[in-house]
Amino acid sequence: MVFSSNPIMVIVKSDVFPLNKIIIQEGASEEELNMLPKYIFRQTGSSTRSGMDMAGPSGGVMSLISTRLSGAAAEQTLSAEDAECCICLSTYENNVELRELPCGHHFHSACVDRWLRMNPTCPLCKFNVSKDENISRVEHV
Repeated sequence: MVFSSNPIMVIVKSDVFPLNKIIIQEGASEEELNMLPKYIFRQTGSSTRSGMDMAGPSGGVMSLISTRLSGAAAEQTLSAEDAECCICLSTYENNVELRELPCGHHFHSACVDRWLRMNPTCPLCKFNVSKDENISRVEHV
């Protein structure tokens, strides 16, 4: 395959692809991030031998530490298979801070905050955490 060094000009017909209808999606604002509940994760059922944790993931409990939304559960139990961040693929360690999205998915707070600042949707189900998007979604249902 041979590539030309000549630039290619693309002409877009405005009535087919109107430029004023292009939507640029921005990430979630700090206010929107701060509305999402934060939890501390505590491992449960982890066997110890001589003070060392056995290999393998264990489940745990997410305990609410802050939220501005009503209805967030004070505690949630996680199975071993659910006790991992699907962004960085690491298992949750004791006393790590988690954040839960309105869709119910949870992640390391640092991982999901970084993700949501770029793209305001859940990495797993694509639920939009932007307030404006959720309001318009409810109005059209």
